[in-house]
Amino acid sequence: MIKSSTNIHSLTYFIVLTLVAISLPLSKFAMSVSEFMLLGLWLWAGFSFRITYRFFKLGGAFKGIINLGTYLGSLAYHNFTDKMAAFFKNKPAFVLSLIYLIHLIGLFYTTDIHYALKDLRVKLPLLLFPIVLSTMEKIGYKRFRIMMLFYIAASLVGSLISFSLVLKGNFVDIREVSPFISPIRFGLNITFSLFTLIYFIVYDKKFKRWHKIFFEIVLAWFLVFLILMEALTSLWIILIISVLYSVILLFRTQKLVVKLVFIILAVGIPVSILFYVQHVVHSAKTPSTIVFSELDTYTSLGNPYVHDTVVRGVEDGRYVGLYLCEKEMKEAWNNRSTYIYNGRTDGGESIKETLIRYLTSKDLRKDREGVNALAEWDVRMVEKGVANYNYVKNPGLRTRILKIIMGYYVYKKTGDPSGSSVMQRIEYSKAAIKLIQDNFWTGVGTGDIENMLINQYTEMGSELRKEFMFHAHNQFLSIFITFGVFGFLLFIFALVYPPAKIQGFHDYFFVTFFIIIIISMFSDDTIETQAGATLFAFFYSFLLFGKERKNVI
Repeated sequence: MIKSSTNIHSLTYFIVLTLVAISLPLSKFAMSVSEFMLLGLWLWAGFSFRITYRFFKLGGAFKGIINLGTYLGSLAYHNFTDKMAAFFKNKPAFVLSLIYLIHLIGLFYTTDIHYALKDLRVKLPLLLFPIVLSTMEKIGYKRFRIMMLFYIAASLVGSLISFSLVLKGNFVDIREVSPFISPIRFGLNITFSLFTLIYFIVYDKKFKRWHKIFFEIVLAWFLVFLILMEALTSLWIILIISVLYSVILLFRTQKLVVKLVFIILAVGIPVSILFYVQHVVHSAKTPSTIVFSELDTYTSLGNPYVHDTVVRGVEDGRYVGLYLCEKEMKEAWNNRSTYIYNGRTDGGESIKETLIRYLTSKDLRKDREGVNALAEWDVRMVEKGVANYNYVKNPGLRTRILKIIMGYYVYKKTGDPSGSSVMQRIEYSKAAIKLIQDNFWTGVGTGDIENMLINQYTEMGSELRKEFMFHAHNQFLSIFITFGVFGFLLFIFALVYPPAKIQGFHDYFFVTFFIIIIISMFSDDTIETQAGATLFAFFYSFLLFGKERKNVI
C-alpha cells in the first residue's frame, strides 16, 4: 500500500473515487472520464506544484515546459514501477486481475479479432481497478460513508428520471425507461444502494433520527421503483439477501422475541411472495365462467361474432377470442391507422394479433365499436407492438408475471421464445450448454462467442428472431464457452480467493455486493458490458483493497 504524500493528493483521490461511484448508475461517458482521472492520479501521485512553480520561475516558459515534461515522465516511471511491484506482491489483487488475463490468453485462438479487441476495451476496468485500488491509500469509513451517500443520491436521481419517463408512457417495454445504462445493471446499483441504506439505518450511529427517517423513505422508494421496473433479478437478490441475513441474525440473537421476528421474516417473506405469485397466475389463467347462450351473437351492425375459448386461449383472466368480428375490426383499424390490418408492427409482430390482444386487455369487444373506442395513444401503442394495455399503463410485478405466462404460452404453442426474456434464456442456455460440450477444454476464444452462439441457434433450428440472438445471459456459461473448463475454474478462483484470503467475507458491504454480483451472473452476462464490468470491478476491488474493513457482519 502506497500512501499519498499530501492532504491534497488524498482529497483528490477521494473525490475521483466518488466521481466513479456517481457515474455507475448515471453515465457510461462519466465512467470512462473518471477512470482516466483515476489512472492519472495513480501515475502522477506525489506531483508537487511547488516544484513545478520553481521550474518556470527559474528557467522561464520554454525551459519550464521541458523540465515539467521530464519531471512528469520521471514521476510516472517511478510510480509505475514501484506500484506494479507492490501490485505483484499483493496476491489477492493479482489473482482478481486474472479475470482480465484469461481474456488476453483467449486472443491467441480467436478468429474474430475485431470483436475480441472490442471486448478487451470494454473490460479494461477488470484490470485497472485491481491494480490502482490495491496500490493507493485505503479510504477510512468516514470518507467511504460520504462516497456511498453520493452513490445513493446518484441512484435516487436516476430512479426519479426513469420514473418521469414512466409517467409519460411513451415506451413499448418498461426497460426503455432506463436511459443511462441497461435496466438490469441499473437495478443492481439500486439494490446495492438499498442495502447500504439498511446499514446506515440500523448500524451507523452517526446519523441523526431525521436522517434515518429520510433514508427509510428512500429505501421504500427503491423497493417500489424496482417493482415498477419489473426488475425480477434485483427483487430475487433482495429476497435472498434478506432471508440470508434474517437467518444469520436469528442464530446470533439470544432474545426470544427477536428470534421470533427473524423467523417470521425468514419464512414469511418468501411464503407471502409465493402465495402472491400463485394468486396472480391462478387469476390470469382462470377466466370467468362463460354461458354461451347469454353471449351476444351479433354486433350492433348486424355482423356475427366468433366466440372462441380454445384456440386463442386466456390472457389476464379473459378469453382472447370472445366477441371477435374480424370484418368490422379490419375496416375500423384501416380507417384509423396507416399500418394495414394484415401488416406488421414496428417490432415485427402481426398487427391483427396485437390488436386483438390489446382490445382484450382493455375489456373491449373486437369489432368496430371496440377499435373506435381506442384513443390515438392506444392506436400508436398497437403500431409499436404493445399487445397489452397493462404493459405500459400498469407496469409492476403483476404485469411482469403476466408477461412470463404469455411468453410461456406462445413458446409452448409456437416454439418461438422471442416474446419473453425468460423463455429466451431457456433458448440461450440450450445453445450455451451445447457449445460447452463441443468446446469443453479450451473454449472458443475471446472474440468468437457471439458468432458461435448465432451459428448454434441456427443449427438448433431455433425460432428465436435474429434481433434476440444474444449471449448466454449467464456469466458463468459465457466464461465456460469462451475459455473452456480451465478458464472457468480460474474465473471462479479469481472471484473467491481474494476475499477469502483477506477476510473480505467478514465485511457487510463486500458480502452484500458479492451476493448481488454472483446472483446477477446466473441470470445475466454481468461483466460483458461497460456498465456491468465497471460496477463489478470498482466495488469488488474497492471493498477489498481500497477501504478499511471495519464493518463486520
